[in-house]
Amino acid sequence: MRRAKKYFSFFGILISTCFEKLHIFYSKLIEYLRKLPNIHMKLLNIELKPIKTDLINNN
Repeated sequence: MRRAKKYFSFFGILISTCFEKLHIFYSKLIEYLRKLPNIHMKLLNIELKPIKTDLINNN
């Protein structure tokens, strides 16, 4: 019975740390996905500079 308790406590700790790691990963993923629309809007707000036609016409 003692040996069984040791194994159960070991696996209990292992499972709880795995769930904690998954929770941290999930929260970072959600945070990343929330930032995506902001990144998209920043990319849309970039002004495109006109191509210099002088360089093209000179060649």
